[in-house]
Amino acid sequence: MSGLTLYTGNRLENLADRLAEVLNTPLPSPLTPETILVQSQGMGKWISLELARRLKICANIHFPFPNHFISGVFR
Repeated sequence: MSGLTLYTGNRLENLADRLAEVLNTPLPSPLTPETILVQSQGMGKWISLELARRLKICANIHFPFPNHFISGVFR
């Protein structure tokens, strides 16, 4: 995990726009997945659909729940 950025807001459309802007800059390795924390599987699905709509593709993105992500960080 090279960097961790937290974006907050109450307008999902604005957050999805910002996420699409961030994901336009690729990671150093194309095999490294992006990680986006979500509260539910439905939220992960919505984000993937919105990114596909905005970027024309959504691939190699991992959508863990916060507790699973945190436990992985502390292992």
